[in-house]
Amino acid sequence: MRIQLECIPCLIRHGFDISAQTADPAVREQFMREVLAWASHLNYDQFPPLAAREMYAMLRRITGIHDPFVKVKEISNQKALAMYPAMKAKVETSVDRLDTALRIALSGNMIDYGRSAADGLDMDRVVSRFLGASFAIDHRDRFRQKSSEARDILYLLDNAGEIVFDRVLIEELGPDRVVSVVRGAPIINDVTMKDAEQAGLVDVCRVMSSGSNASGTPVSICSDEFKDLFHRADLVIAKGQGNYESLHEEEREVFHLFVAKCPVIAVEVGVAEGSALACFNDLRH
Repeated sequence: MRIQLECIPCLIRHGFDISAQTADPAVREQFMREVLAWASHLNYDQFPPLAAREMYAMLRRITGIHDPFVKVKEISNQKALAMYPAMKAKVETSVDRLDTALRIALSGNMIDYGRSAADGLDMDRVVSRFLGASFAIDHRDRFRQKSSEARDILYLLDNAGEIVFDRVLIEELGPDRVVSVVRGAPIINDVTMKDAEQAGLVDVCRVMSSGSNASGTPVSICSDEFKDLFHRADLVIAKGQGNYESLHEEEREVFHLFVAKCPVIAVEVGVAEGSALACFNDLRH
């Protein structure tokens, strides 16, 4: 998905929110002035995650803040880990373990600081909601077949906290055949290697960096090692909107699992805002 006009106020609002990380009003003003100037000549023919990458580069240069969500991510991981035993129990007592694990992973996608604060979410209630939710686009049968046949699965992670919910699905898929992918540097509350360590995922499966410092996974700026795995994996699973935005135009087949929290994304995909999606990037059954 390329940048739309509706993305501009969202980007500026996010810039305003992260500018609060500095206590110096003059520095904050300088950052916001540069954000507004940057937004006025933004290249619309790019993925939104690449625009966010530019804004975070400005934040680092002007404020010296490298990871504005570091504490929030730690708290998200801790809260999610506290839920982990109950989530595992739901899978182990389920009639359809894979589907339950997939729904639990989907519910974790509600933890998203790119659009709004998520610390007030009642995640127990969110999990219960998605355990019984319908899918606006539902390719689960195709996913089940592909996942049963795959020898190598590449799992593109999304956010801190959410990574624990993904761990439940990865353990059900069979961690020996899964390589999980984190960001190469901090961006919003996206997953880094530090989060994978905090969530215990490094003890479950192989975890690698995409080499990208953008949210989502824009393949063009990822490492050669990642590109090689991306193109030859039997199955690629991509969590979250950022991964959808940056990958749905790729020629290779990608399975997307996310909630359409953004009105622009909802219109792009043709679903109601707030819909659950379990879809391949060709959007066909």
